[in-house]
Amino acid sequence: MGPRWTREAIMRGLGELFVESLHVEAPPPDTDLFESATLDSLQLVELLLQLERRFGVRVAIESIDLDNLRTLERIARLVEAASPVEISSGKKVA
Repeated sequence: MGPRWTREAIMRGLGELFVESLHVEAPPPDTDLFESATLDSLQLVELLLQLERRFGVRVAIESIDLDNLRTLERIARLVEAASPVEISSGKKVA
């Protein structure tokens, strides 16, 4: 298993991901990305791709829990807990 990401590094990486890949400014960590219309469905797919590329976290499409992707803080917790494993049906798989 590779090195784990620190929360600070994850938040910094998410900020860069939003600007560079999603072309939007990263909102405050507790802002609801869907209710605030920060992300649309295409950007959500790009976010999932970038989480895998940047952090080694793969979220299986069929097991997506949008609550885990609702805020930057929740995404950071997901990356912190899962890195670098696949998330499938809510379970970590090596």
